[in-house]
Amino acid sequence: MKKAICLCLAILLIACTCVGCGREEQKETEPQIIKIFELENEKITAENVSPTEGVYTMSFTNTGDKTIQDAQLVFGDGTQELMFHFEMLPVGRTITVVEQEALGVAAEELKYIDSSISYLEDGLENPGSVEVTSGEEGMIQVKNITGEVLPLVRVFYRQTDDNGNMIGGSCCSTLADGIAPGETVQVEADGWTDNSVVVTVLVVNQ
Repeated sequence: MKKAICLCLAILLIACTCVGCGREEQKETEPQIIKIFELENEKITAENVSPTEGVYTMSFTNTGDKTIQDAQLVFGDGTQELMFHFEMLPVGRTITVVEQEALGVAAEELKYIDSSISYLEDGLENPGSVEVTSGEEGMIQVKNITGEVLPLVRVFYRQTDDNGNMIGGSCCSTLADGIAPGETVQVEADGWTDNSVVVTVLVVNQ
């Protein structure tokens, strides 16, 4: 597995009021920095809220120069491992991923173990080719703002939190094809809400 070389990450642990019987109200307590991990030339800052409750929320910021296509990062305390996975994270953006199967992991002993990260190839992204707006419920409108026909457009999107950070590991996407210059088409976008943002846009020339 490759070492991560262009990520700055922060761990935030959130306390659940009831573990093992459904997620009830979640509350945050004052975080305390417990450890700094060295990850090549970058750093990971771990903020301890409640390690005994077994719910870890880790925030990842892409500090590189390419969009991350897929990432898996593993941490552990010597007895258990936590794996965080996310897709499609643009340069400079932050994403929050939750790990709920971490009961008993000792936060003070947490160490970075390994990672595998892939990036989008150059030339695939073209977010400036379209304008994306909300349409009818469960739909988005995609407008071609170029002077050429766009044969196939894939729009990636996800939810954001109150701070504007992206949330969730998997990234949603939808397709639009044969969009003429200046034309606006409406396509299905499962999970799109007022809190959704466009992650990136891929244009395929057929």
